[in-house]
Amino acid sequence: MSLWKRGRRYWADFTVNGQRYRSPLRTSDRREALQREKDLIVEASEGALGAGRSVPWGRMAFDAACDRYLAQRKVDMEHPEHERYMARSLRPFFHQKRLNQITPDDIREYQTYRLAQGRHPNTVNHEVKMLFRLLKRAKLLSRVRDDVKLLPVKREPRRMLSEDEKHTLLSVAASKPEWQLAYCAALLTANTTMRPAELKRLLWRDIDSTESAVIVRRSKTDAGTRVIPLNADSLAALSALEQRARALETYGAERYVFPRLWPQIDGTRPMGRNGWRSAWRSLRKAAGFPRLRFYDLRHQCITELAEGGVPAEVIREVAGHVDPAMMRWYSHPRLEARRRAVAILGLTKGPAQEGGHVTIHVTKRASSETKLM
Repeated sequence: MSLWKRGRRYWADFTVNGQRYRSPLRTSDRREALQREKDLIVEASEGALGAGRSVPWGRMAFDAACDRYLAQRKVDMEHPEHERYMARSLRPFFHQKRLNQITPDDIREYQTYRLAQGRHPNTVNHEVKMLFRLLKRAKLLSRVRDDVKLLPVKREPRRMLSEDEKHTLLSVAASKPEWQLAYCAALLTANTTMRPAELKRLLWRDIDSTESAVIVRRSKTDAGTRVIPLNADSLAALSALEQRARALETYGAERYVFPRLWPQIDGTRPMGRNGWRSAWRSLRKAAGFPRLRFYDLRHQCITELAEGGVPAEVIREVAGHVDPAMMRWYSHPRLEARRRAVAILGLTKGPAQEGGHVTIHVTKRASSETKLM
């Protein structure tokens, strides 16, 4: 905070929340200038001063730049919750550092810091990508992008449940009333491929009972908007949820299928992030699958569709994929299915091929070479 003169009149130069303001005070009296400067600082702290007086992106502190970026993202995208969630981990580390002071070494140090906290490399990559998007908005990404590499992520295929294991999981989930929400959500995901976020945004008007289908209007991507047919298990889960909603008086066309439960039940608001998380952790442990993620049920559904011979185009329409390459990450053929596929290669077609083509060919060649010697 400082006063300075341009000619005979005073000007104010101060910083609030990482934004710098320079404004004419239109007075030559120092006491009056001091009072006007204090008034301007109050206006700036309340957001009353225009953006024209704010500093450029690169000279802003990280916290202030992040706030401005997230405010703009509310206009760019319908649901910026993911961006805000990624920013929570970046803020404590970069805090008041200006954007134009962030170096490749700072970002690599952040990666090391997050790995030391036990975070998965893929999680750290998502956070660094969010930082890249912020720097891109500030026209500073080219200064660091070539010198920063994303962490290598070892993709391991998830273990899929067998039919008996799947039956055990769902049976355990149905055994306790307090697990009802988790049980119904698991049934829907395992039979429709719907993501947890899609379930939580589902309204009762999105359920078409006459056509036995559900309309996914709000999703992760544009391809996520789709119509999914409902089978008997899905309809049974929705029927149980409807009975529950009517009992709680949260049923209505514009009410959520999975309503907000805390601090009070509110059908006009969607379920929060925690949702059925605690119930899911308890029931999966009781079923003997302590490391089974809820999202794995989506993988399970896509895998079963692929093993059932459903065309890839139809699976993408049901699951809401954009890129055909995504099928490789979501459909994990079970070991038994791969074993059957490899077994086909060893089938013999007659006594003349006993031992297999390669064995016979190599044996005959070795015998002929021995005779020549």
